[in-house]
Amino acid sequence: MGRIVVAGTFDTKAEPLNLLVGTLVSMGETPITIDVGVFGGEHSCQYPATAVAEAAGYSLEDVSPLGRATAVTVMSEGAGKILRECVEGGDVAALVCMGGSNAATVFAKLASVLPIGIPKILMATVVAGETRPFVNASDAILLYPIVDIEGNNSILRGMITRLAHVAVAALRSGRLQQSRDAERSVALTMFGVTTKCVSHCRSLLATQGFEPFVFHGNGSGGKSLESFVAQSLVSLVVDITISELTDDLFGGLWSAGPERLRTASERGVPQVIAPGAIDMINFGPLSSVPERYRNRVLYRHNDLATLVRTTPEENRKVGECVAKRLAQPTAPTAVLIPTQGFSALDVRGGPFFDPEAVGAFTEGLRAHRSPSVSLVEIDYHINDPEFAEALVAEAV
Repeated sequence: MGRIVVAGTFDTKAEPLNLLVGTLVSMGETPITIDVGVFGGEHSCQYPATAVAEAAGYSLEDVSPLGRATAVTVMSEGAGKILRECVEGGDVAALVCMGGSNAATVFAKLASVLPIGIPKILMATVVAGETRPFVNASDAILLYPIVDIEGNNSILRGMITRLAHVAVAALRSGRLQQSRDAERSVALTMFGVTTKCVSHCRSLLATQGFEPFVFHGNGSGGKSLESFVAQSLVSLVVDITISELTDDLFGGLWSAGPERLRTASERGVPQVIAPGAIDMINFGPLSSVPERYRNRVLYRHNDLATLVRTTPEENRKVGECVAKRLAQPTAPTAVLIPTQGFSALDVRGGPFFDPEAVGAFTEGLRAHRSPSVSLVEIDYHINDPEFAEALVAEAV
C-alpha cells in the first residue's frame, strides 16, 4: 500500500513531529520522514535536511543565508524532488505535514507532486485563515490544531493523536475511486446561479453514458478542473461557469489564476464553453468590496458573498480573454452564448439584467477568437433547458 510521508522542520519542531512519528509507529505504520529545516542537526530522518538541500542543488550551509522565504522555497523544491522519486517507486500512500506557515508552504509544494487520490493532510495554525494558496487544486484534508504546534501539552498531544488517526484512516481506506473509463468522464463547472443549466446537462450526459464531475467555480474548483484535464481523468469539458476569469481580470475573490481555460486546448481535449456568471465579480462581505466598485449594482448573496455587476466593457475584456486563453485548440472547441442572459441574476427583471453586456462579451470573443473555435449564439437564457440541450448536443 505504500507508506505515510511525514515532512516538516525537524530543526524547530522536532518534539511534536517526533510525537507524530511515534504515534504512527505505534499504530503499525513505518513513516518516511523528510526534514525540511535549514538549521541541520541529527533527527534520525530518512531524508535529512542535508539530502533535501542537495536535491535542490545546494549545500545546507548555503541555504540559511538566502533568507527565510528563499530558504523555504529551496527546501520545498528539494523535498518535492525526493517525494516525486518516492511516488515513482510506489512508496507513498499518504502525505502529512504539520506546523505553521512554513509547513503550509512546504505542503503546497509537496501536495502538487502527488496525484489526485493519495491523501494529503495538513495540520497547521494557518488553517484558521485563507487556505486556497496551499489547498490549490489538491484533495487536501486540513486540521486546525487549536494551540500552536510547539512543545508538548495535553491539547497538542490530543490533536497529534487525532492527526495520526486521520492519516492512517485515510491511508487504509484506499485511494479515491477514480472513473474506470476516463473516455466517458466529463468535467462541468457550476455556481448557484447556473445550477439549473448544469443539473440539466449532467442528467443528459449521464443518460448518454458519461460520468459527470462538477466543479464549483470558486478558484480552487477551476484549478481542480484544469488538473483533472492535465491528468487525463476526463475526456470532455463542458465549462458552463467561467466567472473565475472576471475575478482574475478585475480583482475578485475567486480567481483560478492565469492557467484557467488553457489546459484542454493544450492537451487536445474537446470542450464546450458558456459564459456562465461573467455578469459578476465575486467578493466577500459587503465591507470587503473595493471603493471603486461601491457605485455599481451590488447583490448581497449572503453574509459571506457580495456580487458586483460587470460592465459591458469588462464583459468585452472577458470575451477577449476567453479567445486568447483558448488559443489554437487542436480538439473540437465551441463557445455557446445564451443571448438572454448569463446567470440567474442576469434575467429580464433581475438585478443584473443587461443585454448590452451580453453583446459586448460576444464582440470581444469574435474579434480575437481563432478560426478553430466555433461561436454559436443561442436565443435562450443560460438556465433554460433548451440551452443545456444545445450544450450537450454540441459536446457529444
